[in-house]
Amino acid sequence: MELINKYTTDLQVMPSQVDYENRLRYHETFNVFMDLANKHAEILGIDQNTFMNKGLFWLTVKTRIRFYRRPKMSDRIHAQTWPVKPSSVRSDRCYRILDDDGLLAEGRTEWAIMDMNTTRLANMKDLFPQELVFNEEPFSFEDFPRITPCDETYTIKNKYTVISSDIDMGQHMNNVAYVRALMGMFSVQELKDMDIREITVIFKTSAHEGDVLSMLYKKEGDILNCGLYFEDGRPSLLAQIRIANA
Repeated sequence: MELINKYTTDLQVMPSQVDYENRLRYHETFNVFMDLANKHAEILGIDQNTFMNKGLFWLTVKTRIRFYRRPKMSDRIHAQTWPVKPSSVRSDRCYRILDDDGLLAEGRTEWAIMDMNTTRLANMKDLFPQELVFNEEPFSFEDFPRITPCDETYTIKNKYTVISSDIDMGQHMNNVAYVRALMGMFSVQELKDMDIREITVIFKTSAHEGDVLSMLYKKEGDILNCGLYFEDGRPSLLAQIRIANA
């Protein structure tokens, strides 16, 4: 199969993906990007199924998504993804969703690959096809905001118990399930009032079925800093949400 350094495909927003406003849910955008990444990785021969046979597992370390407009049900969209030239143990991947009128959303994810036998990170440079020419297309943001753990000034919003449908093939909570749980702690009216423009998540410690996660948060201007925490106080997920209505 031909190596493609930038994967592009057309999609349609399905009824199962939309929210109370008939628009693509925030966490579903994370799902679209995850599926795009795996499809491109399959073309490159480095998808999750191939890696599982080698005792390797893709890990999502961080994800940042900027929302410009959210498409509606049945809208046809154009989706793009490409990997950035990796370091030894980290690799960034970029994403865009567009329609005929322009940019809808763009994102960036930092990945690592774990050797499941040693639990150590594998060398990225040894795993990408040697003949792949990485796409150096400019992107609107290259870094991730610094997110610090919550302290005593944060407020507890709610709690979430990890259930079986949250668990993926790695036997821990799927990265998108964290985002779904986080967003689900806000009411419809709160989400409408916030009018979210950007979400950044940093995955810290894997959660498993039965774990109880508390959501702590603090609003500072147009930034909502929050996180999901185990009962012993360890962070499972750190997040920063930028809102339009401060």
